Amino acid sequence: MKLSVLTISVILACSCFSSVCAQTAPSGLPVDPETRKITYKEVVTQEGNPGYLYDKAIQWFSFYYLSPASVFSVQDRVNGKVEGLGRLRVYNNDTKTGTHTDGGIVTYLIKIEFKDNRYRYIVTDFNLKLASRFPIEKWMNKEDPLYNPNWDAYLYQVDTTVQRLVSTLKEKMKPTVVKKDEW
Repeated sequence: MKLSVLTISVILACSCFSSVCAQTAPSGLPVDPETRKITYKEVVTQEGNPGYLYDKAIQWFSFYYLSPASVFSVQDRVNGKVEGLGRLRVYNNDTKTGTHTDGGIVTYLIKIEFKDNRYRYIVTDFNLKLASRFPIEKWMNKEDPLYNPNWDAYLYQVDTTVQRLVSTLKEKMKPTVVKKDEW
């Protein structure tokens, strides 16, 4: 069964909507000190050569995204790299009326690189999809005169979605265990 970021976001939003607005933005959002962008990255030790790990990552893309071909921007097995532009939807929640509405689409860059017995993922460049780029790091500034309390809920939704993305990636990158039918 294929799950898209949108599907996961909808499930998350529906199941946690009452708590999302009560949550504040995660104070531990990973911000790269050089780029000052929200960046999730890690080098993961995983048995296998770059070609094997590349194939596992392509399988994960097919599992995680409804239409992986629309996400890919680079598929380079020779140099051990996969890149893509993912999307997730954020929602507004009106606690007074109990309704929730569309808050927009956040795009992000996902990059996975492979070496012997390890891979590195990077998820960064989060932008609210508008006519021009709107980096979501602006949502972290509560001193901004245009500050909107919904921004905290958006950051929480982004963080939760990326945490799920990372956990499914790590799980799908593990070697497949083949059970022998011994009878």
